[in-house]
Amino acid sequence: MWEVFLYINPLCSFCLKVEQSIIDFTRKNNIDTQYHFVTTSNMETINDYMILKGMKPCDLEGRIGVTQDVYDASLLYKAAACQGNKKARNLLMNLQQEVNTNQRPYNDETIKLAVEKSGLDYKAIMTEKSGDAVKEAVKKDQELACKMHVEKAPTVIVFDDEDPTKPGVMINQFGSETSEEIINENLIAMLEKTMPHQISEPKSKYYTNDSIINIERYRR
Repeated sequence: MWEVFLYINPLCSFCLKVEQSIIDFTRKNNIDTQYHFVTTSNMETINDYMILKGMKPCDLEGRIGVTQDVYDASLLYKAAACQGNKKARNLLMNLQQEVNTNQRPYNDETIKLAVEKSGLDYKAIMTEKSGDAVKEAVKKDQELACKMHVEKAPTVIVFDDEDPTKPGVMINQFGSETSEEIINENLIAMLEKTMPHQISEPKSKYYTNDSIINIERYRR
């Protein structure tokens, strides 16, 4: 079984493409997978997101607004996880779809729409979202990202539970935000590194590897 950590910006269209690709990839290859979606936010991820949205990173007012929205969406995702991790992932991807593909603003109306599409209880989520437990959970996710040396979003880290001593495989370079082909190349490279007996495709030029030796350090 694979254990996959996806470090993502909860409002980013590029992250959505990577999320969809890794889920489709593991299903296509019949790989039993446990997913951990982890929201992350730092100076670099905010810069990347602002550029992706056509904003200037030096726009202080815009940066404050983006940072607040990303943090709020992180709280929303963690609150949704109280109703089940799979439904929370669906909410996250529905929210990214509404904000990016459907060009809706990130506001209460869009949040409610994404929540209802995901089959979740809106009132319960909003109550959980304002609680200290959810805020602490988001803080712990940030700490986990630091421990795993995650600096960019999206970042995918894969552990093969069949061999717990094997280092995890990190992919954090995916090329163009519009190129699904490059994303798939990286996923093939990941599979080659993790399960070399199943595939022998050449490694992507964007592929990077990090040494994350003991997964037990990072399980929450």
